[in-house]
Amino acid sequence: MKKILYFVVTLVMFFTTSLIVNAASLKVTISSNSNKVVVGNTVTYTVTLSSGEYLGSLRYNFGYDESKLTLLSGTLNAAPVFDGTKKSVSYTFKFRAKASGTANVNFNIYEAVDWNANNFSFNGTTSKSISIITQSQLESSYSKNNYLSKLGIDGYNLEPQFNKNTLEYSLSVENDIRNINVTGTKEDSKSTVTGLGSHDLVEGLNKIDVIVTAQNGSSKTYVINVTVKELTPIVVEVDGKNYSVVRKKEQIEKPNSNYEETVVKINEEDIPAFINNVTNTTLVGLKDEDGTINLYIYDNGNYKKYKEYAFESIIITEASVDEIPEGYKETSIKINDEEIKAYESEDENNYYLVGATNISTGEKNLYQYNPKENTIQIFNSSLLTKIDNLKCENENYIYIIIGLGTLLIITYLAILVSCIKKKKKVKNSKRRRINDTNNEKILENDKEVDSNDEKDDKMEEDISRKKKK
Repeated sequence: MKKILYFVVTLVMFFTTSLIVNAASLKVTISSNSNKVVVGNTVTYTVTLSSGEYLGSLRYNFGYDESKLTLLSGTLNAAPVFDGTKKSVSYTFKFRAKASGTANVNFNIYEAVDWNANNFSFNGTTSKSISIITQSQLESSYSKNNYLSKLGIDGYNLEPQFNKNTLEYSLSVENDIRNINVTGTKEDSKSTVTGLGSHDLVEGLNKIDVIVTAQNGSSKTYVINVTVKELTPIVVEVDGKNYSVVRKKEQIEKPNSNYEETVVKINEEDIPAFINNVTNTTLVGLKDEDGTINLYIYDNGNYKKYKEYAFESIIITEASVDEIPEGYKETSIKINDEEIKAYESEDENNYYLVGATNISTGEKNLYQYNPKENTIQIFNSSLLTKIDNLKCENENYIYIIIGLGTLLIITYLAILVSCIKKKKKVKNSKRRRINDTNNEKILENDKEVDSNDEKDDKMEEDISRKKKK
């Protein structure tokens, strides 16, 4: 009895184990690197198969919508065999989107067994769909929101109070304030903001731009005008405009290595400046009403905007011209976006003359400037004289050539007229000979006619005599 019971229990356990083995499932998932793709871009699908048992072999097919997708990589039909060491495996399929709409893909398993040759249980087909859109559809879906919801400066109140539709604000701070912190919050999380954070200040007007760029690329600029109060500014007038003298050396920058830091007295106050000991030129900073700072040449209370023009080998500044070469007229040109007085040839040879000082040597010269190649060199007046002499020689040669040509034409015409006259004489001579010949023939004819008439008269007389007889 015990043997029979043991046999039954063993048989039940065997069939139970077989059922459990046969019931082992194979899980299939499909994922993509994006659920929305633009026409022309790529999308990658990853198919993952996993189980609690070691994989033995399988047979599959990957299908896709050929009207929407173009296969770039991946094996669509395969029957892989495994080595009994893997419980999961993945396959990738890369496509290019070629038409808008919904693209469907599906992974079909026809057969799957584990390492012990037991069949897996699985879903025959696993599918996934993605949306394909055009670039214009994508852009139309972008957010257009480029507003701030908050804008401020730590420790200060803006004027006027912030409103997202108000784009310009102002603030005045004391002279000893060197830095402020701008804070703000964007209204749309998809937008980007620049201009927030710490900003250094200088005396006078400081313009701070806070730019909000929406997801679709449109931008909006909020402007904060921060004015740092000046301590009794030194105001000077240059060319009819008021400027204030810069009194903090960190606000001006040395133009090049030919200058050194120094100070000058203006209104009994030491003012930071730069000096070129070769040209004996002193530069100070002047700030206009908009807060823009430029260097000016300072000379005993007179100011002139400093302009320098850098070329490959030299740096020059504008200088006055003592004498303008003959054949040139005054004009103005731009060098490095700065307007400068120049002189152009009346022959329009595409070169200009400018008076300038070499700041490295201090030498003042007349320079020849080529705007097309942006090159400059010292003007050689003797070369101009040689060119003028050459032009005169060329003109003389031209006159000689014209004279010889005229003489040849006159000679040719004279020969032509002589030939025509000679030809006319020959023709007239021929006509006369022909006329004389014709006249002779006419005379001979007339004589012959007269002779015939005489014969006729004699015959008539003879006839008449015979009748009388």
